Amino acid sequence: MTLAIITDCTHFIDYSGKVCTENHILLRQLQQLASHFKKTIIACPFGKYDTSKVVTVYNNLSIEFQQLPLVGGDTIRDKVKLISALPKWIKAFQYLHQNSDVVYQRFPNNLNIPGFLYFWLKRKKVFATYTGTWNGYNGEPLSYKLQRWILKNPFAGPVWVYNDKQPNESKIKTGFSPSYSLAEWEEEAQQVATKIEYLKSNQLPIYRFITVGTLIDYKNQLAIVKACKALKEKGFPFHLTVVGDGPMKQQIQTYIQQHDLAAHVFLVGKKNHITLRQLYRTHDFIIQAPLKEGFGKVPVEGFFHGVIPIINNVSMATSMVGNGSRGFLFDASNETDLVETILALPGKNNQLASMIKNGRDYARGQTLEIWAEEYFTTISSYYSEA
Repeated sequence: MTLAIITDCTHFIDYSGKVCTENHILLRQLQQLASHFKKTIIACPFGKYDTSKVVTVYNNLSIEFQQLPLVGGDTIRDKVKLISALPKWIKAFQYLHQNSDVVYQRFPNNLNIPGFLYFWLKRKKVFATYTGTWNGYNGEPLSYKLQRWILKNPFAGPVWVYNDKQPNESKIKTGFSPSYSLAEWEEEAQQVATKIEYLKSNQLPIYRFITVGTLIDYKNQLAIVKACKALKEKGFPFHLTVVGDGPMKQQIQTYIQQHDLAAHVFLVGKKNHITLRQLYRTHDFIIQAPLKEGFGKVPVEGFFHGVIPIINNVSMATSMVGNGSRGFLFDASNETDLVETILALPGKNNQLASMIKNGRDYARGQTLEIWAEEYFTTISSYYSEA
């Protein structure tokens, strides 16, 4: 059976001619899913490669690529380019229809709106993931609302969404976004066991925090850095590692300089998944403060490595931390709540070991293998019954 995948994730061809992307985790997911099929065709936009990009290369030889133009943006010129790309999109959809048995569409994006219509008219077997906030949010783009309506109503196949409650619609499935394999979960067993034993009889001498993600306004890393200013003023022993790059980088750097936080807050830029794992091992807590979120995979990555999340209470946060059994919640709309949550950590030292264990148990059920097997089994059953 041949699988076709449509995604708006930008890919590149490196100087050796290999296909790669900066979205390291999506690459791992698609390769894992492709392992269940004889052949996989990925249709996605391709951009210009340069050595400043932190990329991971595909190594699954059963995957073929259909290159689409890299378009999008908010200006009139961007919209014109978007319209001009439609004939190339349609040609790619036609190729996927003729050369695959089932199509996997990753929403929300502009590419999959005409994609849905094309495959719906062709009565193609399809399935989807909605990677955004399934319940919506203030200021949500109209196109996102449209795509959620499409998936709930005329879309023909099963749809996985990020939601903390089982949806009422039978074709809508509660999903997750995995980063690591079972083997990688097992690789962390010894270092996590060592951390747990230490915490059972010792107070942390310094609290090592990490935050991971594109430096963009709705990821809200600046709020975390501002909390660091208050922690420093109160003499709390900590340091924060900020992983990622993006449009907010300069503003964050300026704030660090203005408030003399350079000895406490470290911007380390983008990292691939291998280097990121090494960083997780040397930290105790993950702080994530997104104002909106689909499935926040970073806290789960932390669970794999024995790192406890401290996350803003949005979307799936409550279920992710197990109502406090494996992590902490705070309210990012309250400027002091994150600071107060962190200042309370020394008094909760006797809870940390069990939180790490609970997080590890939770992460074991969210591996790449389990994710891909669920998708494959579900769509096989869904269409055998249809």
